[in-house]
Amino acid sequence: MSEEKRRFTRVQFNMAADLTVNCNVISFSNIENLSVGGCLLVTNVRLEVGTTCRFWLPLEQANPDLGVEVYGEIARCDGESVSVRFTKITPESLFHLQNIIRFNAPDPDGIDNEISEHPGLM
Repeated sequence: MSEEKRRFTRVQFNMAADLTVNCNVISFSNIENLSVGGCLLVTNVRLEVGTTCRFWLPLEQANPDLGVEVYGEIARCDGESVSVRFTKITPESLFHLQNIIRFNAPDPDGIDNEISEHPGLM
């Protein structure tokens, strides 16, 4: 997908994350890219487009219950990567996700504009 068609800025984020699909947990050592609207994860696991999933991004090793929890659906899967479109998030997780994006973006002011224009997941 071209950058011009994307609603949200994507940032590279070198943190571990889990994706739960049909009760199966797939762990990732890092996130290829992350935005307020979704993420891209490198994997050779084949997942069906449209399948619902849970994305979990732990924020603190010392506190395993603290993290960003987002529900979504598989938007694309090509055998090399999987793209997840976020569909549901709690206000607390959204706050953390927005701060992660803001902190890692090359243009934090642009992120603030995106957040004000699209305050929730769209």
